Amino acid sequence: MSKDPHNYMFSEIPNNKEGKELVRLMKKYLNKDRYKMRTRGQYLIDGENWRYYSHGQPLNKSKCIRIYIDDHIIKEREYNYYLTRSLNTHKLHQIINMSKELLNDC
Repeated sequence: MSKDPHNYMFSEIPNNKEGKELVRLMKKYLNKDRYKMRTRGQYLIDGENWRYYSHGQPLNKSKCIRIYIDDHIIKEREYNYYLTRSLNTHKLHQIINMSKELLNDC
């Protein structure tokens, strides 16, 4: 499981009619049973203050579009691994605490 911080699939797509048409067609033909597609703005347009958009600017304030494609199956596997690990750790702590109580009662 890759922890690559740059998990976008496409970047620097011009935020114009042609770029928006590309995004529309990609959404139309994406295998939605397995993948999820997200679009985010890239490169703030001139004259805008980045401080107003500390969590990312909207598409209408962006020069370009960046596309992220997430795999539901991999995300689900990662979540299940985390959940199982957390539950096992919790159970282990319960067993340790119970055994300490039993030893103290003796």
